[in-house]
Amino acid sequence: MKKKCFFVLLIVIFLGLTGCGNRVKIVKSENSLVTYEDYDNGLVSLKIPKGWKVTVAPTDYIHYSFKVYNPNNSDFMFLFGLKQEGFLKSEKARSTYAKYYPNAIFSKLSAIDPMTTESFYKVWNKNVKLSNSTELKTEFFPYLNDFKVIENLGKSNLGGDILRATFKNDKNEMMQGLFTSTVKSIGTYYINTDIRNIFSSKVDVSPLNVYNIILMTAPDAEFNNWQKILDYCIGTIQFSDNFIKGFNNQETILINTIKANQKIYDSISDMIMDSWTKRNNSYDIISQKQSDATLGYERVYDTETGDVYKAYNGFMDDYRGNRYKSITDDMYTSSISGYIEK
Repeated sequence: MKKKCFFVLLIVIFLGLTGCGNRVKIVKSENSLVTYEDYDNGLVSLKIPKGWKVTVAPTDYIHYSFKVYNPNNSDFMFLFGLKQEGFLKSEKARSTYAKYYPNAIFSKLSAIDPMTTESFYKVWNKNVKLSNSTELKTEFFPYLNDFKVIENLGKSNLGGDILRATFKNDKNEMMQGLFTSTVKSIGTYYINTDIRNIFSSKVDVSPLNVYNIILMTAPDAEFNNWQKILDYCIGTIQFSDNFIKGFNNQETILINTIKANQKIYDSISDMIMDSWTKRNNSYDIISQKQSDATLGYERVYDTETGDVYKAYNGFMDDYRGNRYKSITDDMYTSSISGYIEK
């Protein structure tokens, strides 16, 4: 009898050491542990991940901008801006303007040509460098180095495109994000390219405004885990009555948007999420596989809960149970719930 008990004990120890059966060591991922807290500064309120910070740009009401970020790693963040302005429709217009008014903001900011969301972000770095240094005098806006669009996910309900793109941070690390904005012309105003010659060609120097600027970003391999969290926060944005009263020069396109529905950004959030779920997942599959190979992981899922985990390389060789199985390619679009360690 003692020999039989001893033999059973050896089997239990063996199963525990090899990770067989249901004895699996799981460490929850940071995104799966997120809880939310309220942020309210009297002008804008929203839900943010607990422990995250909010920084508001030193601007007026019309150009109100803020960013929400993880203080331990600011690559995990989203930024919202009501309006940016000072852009022209072409470099020809900008250079013509600069010839006669070299110190004007229209002369210094890069043109948005064509008038699209993608064009706005293509010249983002040049323009925010000027804004950070001369207008805000602080490094408020992040830099989107080597910005490349992976996929245009369609239009938001405010007219701008929703772009999925990659870029590199200041440490040359690959980042990923969703980006939207609405570029609008306020009209046309033609001047001669040479004011001394009435027969010279004309160029439109009527300015462009950009509204409802939203960026949500995270490290490339982590973005899929955080997109839903960032999107949820954006959907909770509400501006107070005090904010609306604070407009010294009310701009119709902004004030009507905010007054029409205090939860307008909940609608934008839903549209972004819907576009995200319909995205082409080929990039996810390739990039996540490359990341796992580099970091030494293999992905498995819990057949009882559907949760996806990053497991140590070789886990499925060690595991003898039926609960955990290797994921299929389409499951690389799912966020992970944690890590399985030896």
